[in-house]
Amino acid sequence: MKPVISLDHSSDAPKYQQIIQFIINAIETNQLKIGDKLPSVNQVCENTGIAPKTVMQAFRSLTQSGIISAVRYKGFFVASTNTQSTHNIFVLFNSLTAYKEEIYESIKDTIAGKGTVSIYFHHNNVALFNTLLAQSNGKYTAYIIMPIRDKGIASSLMQLPQHKIYILDLGYRDWGTRYPSVCQYFREDIYGVLRQHLTKIRRKYNKLVLVTGPGFYNLTQIESGFRLFCRESGIRSAVITHVDNKPLTPGELYILVHDGDLVHLVKRISALSLKLGKDIGIISYNDIPIKEIAANGIATISTDFTKMGADIINMVLHKKKMHIKNPCKLVERPSF
Repeated sequence: MKPVISLDHSSDAPKYQQIIQFIINAIETNQLKIGDKLPSVNQVCENTGIAPKTVMQAFRSLTQSGIISAVRYKGFFVASTNTQSTHNIFVLFNSLTAYKEEIYESIKDTIAGKGTVSIYFHHNNVALFNTLLAQSNGKYTAYIIMPIRDKGIASSLMQLPQHKIYILDLGYRDWGTRYPSVCQYFREDIYGVLRQHLTKIRRKYNKLVLVTGPGFYNLTQIESGFRLFCRESGIRSAVITHVDNKPLTPGELYILVHDGDLVHLVKRISALSLKLGKDIGIISYNDIPIKEIAANGIATISTDFTKMGADIINMVLHKKKMHIKNPCKLVERPSF
């Protein structure tokens, strides 16, 4: 008995994408085989309550990808089991920030013409994370996920098709070796960047201060790499949560994880008539365009977000099972 196409009307996924994914899933699970006839457009409309043009949008997409074929006066038939020629990708970010937009734009540019992308945000809320995964289960050809550092997400990940999961940006130590991944290696990145610029740091600064800000997934890795560098180089150091009203002493280099602390520190340096990049140094995490011009140029430790988005999609498109360390560098500007 052929499966009856049905939809989840509570889902945020577009209806035509749900039809596409339903048919793809039916083919992948052998419920539909080559030569099988699909329900007619009218039958799908009656069963789902959606408009004929929406059904036709789905059927046209599947036809263009070669998965189904149209026979005049007879209907639509399964033409291929190569379902990966059409990709319907679930992307789950933790939040929307300037650099996440850069990743997402790269994802869309790389997938262009080869599939569709649906993006969601879990905001580091475990319950929301688990709900979004449960609602998406079985509806997508791939799941690209920024995880949460919480054991409570493990069962939700295990419920998804394991060969369709990809880990992005965060959590390579927890998940990046279990699933294909493109991640930042935070401990190695900060250590390597500071080692590379050790001579300049020794020449200009006598103390390094890591300002961590609110906790996030890989903060402990950043702190670990920072402490390792300072210990090996013999440079005085401190790790603080926020700048607040901490006395500023010439010769200090501040490494700032969060932009809120960056704004606060730049204002304090100006108010005290200190020279940024001369009396006090700043290196900020994650390069965005405004940092190129703010305060005459803010130096940044930053990974290549465009490459990250492109690499994860190419991994999906070519069914590669790899663990890619996304490149990181110091963008030197006057604040350093």
